[in-house]
Parts: sequence; structure tokens; C-alpha cells
Amino acid sequence: MSSPVRVALIGNSFAEAIQLPALRYAGNNEVIGLAGGDGAKARATADRWGIPVATDDWTQLLELAPDLVIVSTPVDLHYPMARAALESGAAVLCEKPFTLNVEEAADLAERARGRLALIDHQLRWNPTRRKLRELLREGFVGEVFHVRSDLVLDNPAFLERPFGWWFDAARGGGALGALGSHLVDNVMWMFGPIAAVQANLAAHIPRRVDANGALRDVTADDTAELRLELESGLVVQLTTSVVMPGASRWLLEVCGREGTLRLDLDCDLVGGRHGEDMHQLDPETLLPDPSEFGMDRGGAFAACEPLYLKDVIDAVARGAVELPEAASFLDGLACMRVLEAARRSSAQGGARVPCS
Repeated sequence: MSSPVRVALIGNSFAEAIQLPALRYAGNNEVIGLAGGDGAKARATADRWGIPVATDDWTQLLELAPDLVIVSTPVDLHYPMARAALESGAAVLCEKPFTLNVEEAADLAERARGRLALIDHQLRWNPTRRKLRELLREGFVGEVFHVRSDLVLDNPAFLERPFGWWFDAARGGGALGALGSHLVDNVMWMFGPIAAVQANLAAHIPRRVDANGALRDVTADDTAELRLELESGLVVQLTTSVVMPGASRWLLEVCGREGTLRLDLDCDLVGGRHGEDMHQLDPETLLPDPSEFGMDRGGAFAACEPLYLKDVIDAVARGAVELPEAASFLDGLACMRVLEAARRSSAQGGARVPCS
């Protein structure tokens, strides 16, 4: 049996809540080091999980010769960290949104050629989404003529959330990147490349109080509405927001000439041919509850992470340079082209902007 995959985690919050339980489930790995912006917090996390090295200097982790580096930090740090990890010879798994801009994404994608370099779009590992994609490929709905993809979080706490990087465009914040990138990636994964975008991005809460009590201007969107024009000619309507309490919805709806499929809350898939009743369409394997992995958080993002990381660890152990169905750095670049086009479109009053 091969030696366990040596993992270095850069980032602490999402890592402890989701990725460390996911890695424990995945098996065949050893977390050799953890880096966080707060050194004391990183050491506390490392003590709880038995991680030998904890630091606030992420470059120290690369000196440990990890096999896999997982980057889970604010977006403005992704580029230098992922680049250094690639230069160290490690495989890389980077959080989304991939980078601050297309230029950074293109450089990383070029450097990653022939290497295992992935984006953490874990929803591709949701058995229910895979079932929907399989049904589409089998022609369940026939010719597709309408797709709607929404992720609107019903979390009143976001209305009062203090100013931080999440609300700072210069640091890569915003609902479009944090949530919309997942939806955009799934659109491309299911339906193909996106040719152009028309978008309306808004910050409905224009100012927020920071940790020091100062009122700060919000520069990143909290709501994004996109019209995606695919190369195939299909048009997809996409909405995501974190400031609409009471209007919660997580919906993927696909209508075609022969039938309709509707995925609700990323776990409830129903469908029907035209003229027939809609009925349940369960995958062979149901999405597990995150509590089964020792996670406090619920929802599909948490539940899919262990399934995804298990296959990532296996790919690293085998020395693979790609993982079928996973989002690669090239996919991350394609997604960044869409996000950047959406921002330009919104700045131009919703004009049609090509994704090139």
C-alpha cells in the first residue's frame, strides 16, 4: 500500500469546519501542516486535529514537501499561493472563485498543464446533480429551451454581517464569485461553453460597519442576476443573492420539448414528460447528511466535500494528472471569463459582453 498523501492546508476557517472532517472521511492522507492568518487560532485548530505544524506563514508549509496543497483563503491570496504550490511540485486544490481576474487565472492554468490542479467545485460530486445530468444526456427533456439556476440564501445574519473581505471587490468578495461561480461552473459542466453575458450586479446593503466600528462602503455585490448565452444558443437565467430573507430558493429547472426536470435544494429531483405528472427521480446513491462526517454545517456544499476529496486524494495517490468530472484550472479560467464579463456588463448597464 502506498504512503498516505501528505496534505498542507492553507486557510483555517473553511478548512476546520468542512475540509478537515472531509479529509478524515477520505482516508489515506496525513495533514502535515496548517496555515492561517491568525497564528494562535491555527495552532488551536492543529492541536484539536493532531496536525504537527501550525503557522501564520503559509510559505513554511511548502518546505514540508506536501503532495497536495489545499488553498482555502480570501480570493486575493489564491494566485500567489496556488502559483507557489505548483512551483513546489505539489498537486493543488484551490477554492473558488479561482482568482481576482482572468490574467491571474490564465497564468495559473498555463503553469498547471500536465499537473493535477483542481477547483473546489464540489457540487459536481452531488449524486442528484449527476442524475440530472445523466437524464439530460439520455434525452429526458428532449431539446432544451429553458434553464433557470438560482441560489438565494435565506440568512438574515447577512443583513448585519460586519464589513470584511467578502464585501470588498479588491479582495475578490461578492455573491457572484462566492455563490455564482458554483452555478456558472455547473451550467458549463451540464450544457457547454458560455459565449456572452448580460448582468445586473448590486450591493443592496451599500455600507457596513467593520470590526473597529467604522462605517465602510461595500464595493462587492450581494446580488447578481445574469443572462447567460451559451455557444449552443441556449439561454440560461441565473440569480444569486445573500440579502433576500424569506425569498430563499436553491433551484435548477430545465425545460425541453419533451419534458421538465427540477432540482430543489440540491437534493430533491423531480421530472416528468409533457402530459404526465411530475415524479421523484432519486439517484442510486443519496447525498449524505453532513453530520455523518462530523460536520456542524448542513447543506449540499458540506455534504459533497467529503465525496469529492476522497476522489482527489485517490488521484494524488495514483499520481494522476487529471480527475474526470472535476473542475480543472482550465475550467476555473473559463468560469473567470464569465464572471469578468458579467462585471463589465453590469458596469455598462447590462450590455451584452462576450466571454473572451
